[in-house]
Amino acid sequence: MKVLIVHNQLWAHYKAIIFNELQQLIDKEENTELLVVQLAMVEKSRTSLGQVDLASHRYNYKLVHEGTLEELTLRQRLIGMMNAIRTFKPDVVNLTGYYDVASWMVLFYCKLVGIKTVLSNESTLGDHQRKGLKEQLKAFIIRQFDGYFNFGTRSAEYLLTLGAKPSQLLVNRNCVDNERLKEVFDQEKALMQPKERRNFIFVGRLIPFKNLPSFMDALEMANQAVTQPWGFVILGEGEQHTLLLEKSKSLSYPVTFHKGVAWDDVPRYLAHADVLVLPSSSEPWGLVVNEAMACGMPVAVSKKCGCAIDLVKEGENGFTFDPQDVHKIKDVLVKIMDANTDLHRLGRQSSAIIKEYSPENVAKEMLEGFRKICQFGKK
Repeated sequence: MKVLIVHNQLWAHYKAIIFNELQQLIDKEENTELLVVQLAMVEKSRTSLGQVDLASHRYNYKLVHEGTLEELTLRQRLIGMMNAIRTFKPDVVNLTGYYDVASWMVLFYCKLVGIKTVLSNESTLGDHQRKGLKEQLKAFIIRQFDGYFNFGTRSAEYLLTLGAKPSQLLVNRNCVDNERLKEVFDQEKALMQPKERRNFIFVGRLIPFKNLPSFMDALEMANQAVTQPWGFVILGEGEQHTLLLEKSKSLSYPVTFHKGVAWDDVPRYLAHADVLVLPSSSEPWGLVVNEAMACGMPVAVSKKCGCAIDLVKEGENGFTFDPQDVHKIKDVLVKIMDANTDLHRLGRQSSAIIKEYSPENVAKEMLEGFRKICQFGKK
């Protein structure tokens, strides 16, 4: 069995660890090979987050374009994918997207010549408005695939509404490098001095759908309702930086801003906070929740985040909330900030839950999925 995976950017470290694990599993099997086609080095929006660590990519891959993904033309994308298919001659192709003409052409070429196809899907029913002709076209495209790798329950539910069959859902998890993140977190904790106050922390791009102004208003109200006010740490960059900075000047609690950092530096900032918050009004998954849980932190997550239903056990390792209702966000924050809330217990439960969401488990599910798809072709 020959497996070809098409992926957008080499920069995505969280994918590299999965591909590394998959390569190790495949190397142990006879007559099984893996090739990952990386279309570009990095997305333009990620260029400030450090250079790609080529040493971390320990799987068989081919890079189509050494620049940014945005520089890559439709023709270059199509040629890069088709050349790999014709030379590698895969039995199954995993496309990590269905949003452009090049992917459609590759999909239908594979159907024409009898190559099985698997779609990796991040989208959920709730992360955008889903209706009209565009959704009908998407449903048609989706039904052409033989199997699906999903980022959680919400992602799987969405594909079912588009015509996927339950038997075709092959992977239902998303993961990060749990062990490395915890190692860095613990190193930083060992060096820290006691904090003056507890803090919530947000990690991500400072853009409108992250819903940070509403969270900041909710924390202002929550601080008025508790005896020990909390602060807020923001780690990231984006178009709303100036707006949030100005807003922070009118608040009664301190807001600390830090520029975005490479993924393996994020735990150093998490270590100086107590609870991760992700208040997004729309979010296909939310890998930062995995990262915080890997570090043993409680989490407060918007119900609009795809990961909420899978990773957040209400009152056990954190809480969820309606991101559109500032008062409900405030109520959740007050619960967390209550002196009787055992944050250490919540954090320990986060660590226990996230163990199942490991690169090893995801890679095993992927390999089993590829086998299942290829077996269908032999019937």
